[in-house]
Amino acid sequence: MALILTGALAAFMCGCSSEEEDTAPVVLSGGQTAETLSGDSEEAVPDSEDAMGTDAYVFTYNGIEIRMNAEADSIIEALGDDYSYFEAASCAYEGMDKVYTYGSIVVRSYTKDGVDYIAAVELKDDTVATAEGIRVGSTEDEVRAAYGEDGKEGTSGVEYTKGDSFISFIFEDGRTVAITYTAIVE
Repeated sequence: MALILTGALAAFMCGCSSEEEDTAPVVLSGGQTAETLSGDSEEAVPDSEDAMGTDAYVFTYNGIEIRMNAEADSIIEALGDDYSYFEAASCAYEGMDKVYTYGSIVVRSYTKDGVDYIAAVELKDDTVATAEGIRVGSTEDEVRAAYGEDGKEGTSGVEYTKGDSFISFIFEDGRTVAITYTAIVE
């Protein structure tokens, strides 16, 4: 499932057209993308009780909880107006792919049945951290100590699945260069 989502997210992030807008893949740092993380290993099937995000990773930014697969409108409103915005017609979903870039994070949404949902959150720098205290710049050992040794290994990092979401860490020279929370969309 995660491998399928990775392909869908790549299409989501790259858009349908050849316009020179924000067409970056989910993971931007260190030249790595979600495709390089996923590799060819066997995919894990999430055990999600609620497809709308009650059993998912949550990232908190400025006191606002951003849950994967949660309805996006109230979250975006709570985060405030200080963001740059990009949208494009979606190839992977109905409606528009929307990208909100705040100071230290990028929030992406997808549309399903006319409602926008949180698709991904990318941590851009070391001023923000996961609930477990991991940030861009943390060591690979710190990530494994915080999240465990049972993550799905890829060619350049590791991902951990929780319900209908996963969090991925890309490593370069033993340090975390990218952290992305991603919704598993069915």
